Amino acid sequence: METKGLFRDEFIALREEIKATKARLFWIVVMGLFGVPILAFVASRGDMASQGHMFVWLLLPYSVLVLILMFLAEQSSMMRAGRYIRERIESNAEHLVGWEAWVESLPQFRYMDKHYVACFIIVFFAYYFMTIGVALRIILAKEAADMTGSGFYWYWLYGAVVTYAIGAIWAVSTLRHHWKATVSTAGDGE
Repeated sequence: METKGLFRDEFIALREEIKATKARLFWIVVMGLFGVPILAFVASRGDMASQGHMFVWLLLPYSVLVLILMFLAEQSSMMRAGRYIRERIESNAEHLVGWEAWVESLPQFRYMDKHYVACFIIVFFAYYFMTIGVALRIILAKEAADMTGSGFYWYWLYGAVVTYAIGAIWAVSTLRHHWKATVSTAGDGE
């Protein structure tokens, strides 16, 4: 296969991958913006005395963390494809500046990408901390209502606090480490 044909085919395949990534990002955002409140509503309608109610609330913050990481991974994947187009395909083209190089040359064209990512990260972290608050409140309410005095719910509380803190630290460090890769096709971000 000739080189120009290979570059064309790679470009077409990468543009298709970017389209698919954008579709996955849309569904991640929909799951986050609507799925988390719906799950919270369903969990809040459950019987407060049941263990299942508590477990749903305990798992909800982890679900939000997974959404944050899925969002970052998809956004980073899309930018990585754009970076490949800029560095490998456009650099071998006859014209001087390709689309990706042109977009990266003018920082104002990436502001919307940065604001988009930042907006959803802020919303998802707000959900994360709100669901943590509710989960911890439910554990404390169950401990207060526990007539056996076994301290069973204190173990759940300590375990939840530790794992939620580890999850928050991990998510923030992942975001910090991969921020540039999620909003730009230039430079090292991964």
